[in-house]
Amino acid sequence: MFNHLFSKGGLSLERMRGFMQMAEAGSISRAAPGDANRQSQISRQIRELEHFFGTKLTKRNGRMLTLSPAGQRLSQLIRGQLHDLEDFRKEQAEQPKSLVIGAAASVLDWLLVPVLPAISTLLGNATLYTEVHRSRSLSDAVRDGRVDLALIRKSAVAKGDPMAAVMKVGFHLCIPRRLLKRGTSQQDASSPLVWQRLPFAAGRDGGEADAAIRNSMKGVGVDFRPKFECGSLLQVLKLVQLEACAAILPTVGIPSLDPKLVLVLPFTPMRTFDRTLVLHWNRRQMERRGIESGHLKRLARLIATQRLP
Repeated sequence: MFNHLFSKGGLSLERMRGFMQMAEAGSISRAAPGDANRQSQISRQIRELEHFFGTKLTKRNGRMLTLSPAGQRLSQLIRGQLHDLEDFRKEQAEQPKSLVIGAAASVLDWLLVPVLPAISTLLGNATLYTEVHRSRSLSDAVRDGRVDLALIRKSAVAKGDPMAAVMKVGFHLCIPRRLLKRGTSQQDASSPLVWQRLPFAAGRDGGEADAAIRNSMKGVGVDFRPKFECGSLLQVLKLVQLEACAAILPTVGIPSLDPKLVLVLPFTPMRTFDRTLVLHWNRRQMERRGIESGHLKRLARLIATQRLP
């Protein structure tokens, strides 16, 4: 069955390693920064693999060398096989598996990190690696096998791909009570006229949520000029906890706020922006790695029940 693979030279673990270094890094120069000899070696190894398989594995994109469709397919195959070999090695050494879990920065910090020990236990004391990505890129990473599990928006998962619901995420107006005039009611605090007078903090990553917050404020007539422009929602949350400003925060951040100090209200201009957060995985990869879907569904419930407000 495999005779043809061994009938000519050009296929080896070392060549596949060089190809995967380029595939993971995005270019040969990034795969071996500052090492001209290694860069030349990787380039030669890719040419040898191209000769072996009889197809182009890379293509030029401006000055960058990227994977061709055939190269993307080969990288998925190699990644899967190397995962299998590493899992086999660890099984024989009675060592736990290693898994990569990805999420957006705020979801990772607020929802996943507090339950990482419990997740590891549920997955056989697995060693866990965390990675930060946006939902769309995480969906691609799960499909390619670069990420084992992802906590992402349901809308980012392709129809028919496996997932388990974790929680609904809405957006909330969070105002430190000391920034409001004495006697301000919840109804009064829900008025855009009050928002206009408040100092705000906001993210500046240019993502969907950030754009939706700014557009929603504009839509209700608020000249939204945040006093603090932050690199992450975790920083925004910290400023609200310090009672320095108000902010629009997702559901996952609300349990960190003291209701005696911070008034939390539904942010009605974004009521149609509510999202369902799901745990997503690659069915074939999980089957090959010996992780049952029942374990993954229990993992999703674990994340939800430990962090729901």
